[in-house]
Amino acid sequence: MSRLEKLNQRRIDDNITEAKLCNESYRSIVQSDSVKYVIGAMQPIDPEYTKNTYKQAERVRSQLENRLTDRCEYKYQGSVTNDTHIKAKSDIDLLVIIDKFFTVENPQVPKSPYKGDPLQDLINLRKEAEETLESAFPQADVDKTGSKSVSIEGGSLTRKVDVVPSNWYNTNRYAETDNEIFRGVQILDKSVPKRLANTPFLHNAWIDHKDGNTNGGMRKACRLMKSLKYDSENIDLSSYDIVSIAFNMADASLSYPKGSELLILGSCLDYCRQLQSNSILRESIDVPDGHRKVFCDGHATLQGLNRLTEELEQLANDVLCENQRSFRKLAEARVEY
Repeated sequence: MSRLEKLNQRRIDDNITEAKLCNESYRSIVQSDSVKYVIGAMQPIDPEYTKNTYKQAERVRSQLENRLTDRCEYKYQGSVTNDTHIKAKSDIDLLVIIDKFFTVENPQVPKSPYKGDPLQDLINLRKEAEETLESAFPQADVDKTGSKSVSIEGGSLTRKVDVVPSNWYNTNRYAETDNEIFRGVQILDKSVPKRLANTPFLHNAWIDHKDGNTNGGMRKACRLMKSLKYDSENIDLSSYDIVSIAFNMADASLSYPKGSELLILGSCLDYCRQLQSNSILRESIDVPDGHRKVFCDGHATLQGLNRLTEELEQLANDVLCENQRSFRKLAEARVEY
């Protein structure tokens, strides 16, 4: 199956007839397949498909809300929430945040220290969530092997939902501002077991800010590079780290109007080449919320970057070879659609 065929296939959900398919207009442009791929990969997923993803997650949330012993709050995280998802049938993370306690970042001191065992509470919450999902959705497949989430899909559910047991983590910035963007969570990693701090709302806020500063170019770059990862199937970089690479690109290299998307492809390739050749630059860049480096132990690697760069190079070469009569370099390219 060609790169373009893979893209077309994953962007449509035949069960959602209300989709307007406005974002699929790239299919009808009079251009080569490689150009159609670049334009199409950068487009957001149809809002109706995204709406259905939330609808399926709400079904899971409702069952947990009605059946869990401990009172919890529910929030969403992941690519669907920041509009960098690339599939009509995207997965979504449902944070199940226990209300019995919260953790504060040092040097904050809790006013009334919790007398229970936070780690054990989350372990118990996860076990009860697993049982609840199996009972509430008997025809669905519940995968309990994940270290940080319980996954459910199939049966009457048309989307995969990852249920993530967690607790609130009040960062110092949240204590100073009372702004929910800065409030974090601690996620249970049952394989250790331990709790891992995360700030998904700050991550999304920074993506939104960067995208606003780049005329939508930030998300276009994210979707393009994530699409190449998905369609090549051998790029060992997480979607989170690919988004982080795009986030670190200069605003000017992403700020192009509609019709100039091929320039964003060129910018992605140029930046990945810079990261390849400059180890100081590569080791200096942070993920959007600043909690770690992009390239560090257990995360993005030079090998993964090399594969992503190879795919970008191949795509850029295909575009140039297929359009020799129209332009000789990506900087000259314009597409009407």
